[in-house]
Amino acid sequence: MRNVTLRNDAPGWSNLKSAGFDPEALWRRVEGDPKLLRGLIAVFETEFPGMLAGATRAIENHDGIQLERAAHKIKGALVQLSASGAAAVAVELEHLGRSGTIADASATLEKLKNEVQWLVERLQLMSRGIQE
Repeated sequence: MRNVTLRNDAPGWSNLKSAGFDPEALWRRVEGDPKLLRGLIAVFETEFPGMLAGATRAIENHDGIQLERAAHKIKGALVQLSASGAAAVAVELEHLGRSGTIADASATLEKLKNEVQWLVERLQLMSRGIQE
């Protein structure tokens, strides 16, 4: 693990940790590499809108198979970010797609959007709190 410290003016990671996000686990996942962390966050921020659009289209088209696939992809991205809370919502969406229960999927998708918005705010705080 690299010798990297938190900036003094940034919130500590303990303030970012919750039942749905583990910043220490994410830091271990990137092996203490700030560039890798920032890159992972940037890729997620770039790719997530497309993943979300795929889930939205699947719901609009009442396509359970595509919803399951889109939600599975979203879940994988969230697990990589140690975001168990948002990943759990993606699992709910994945199950709705698998069961063909599309009528309930819009509310779950909104819940996922809220979880991801919350997550991205924490990821940005975490990224800004690292000093190389």
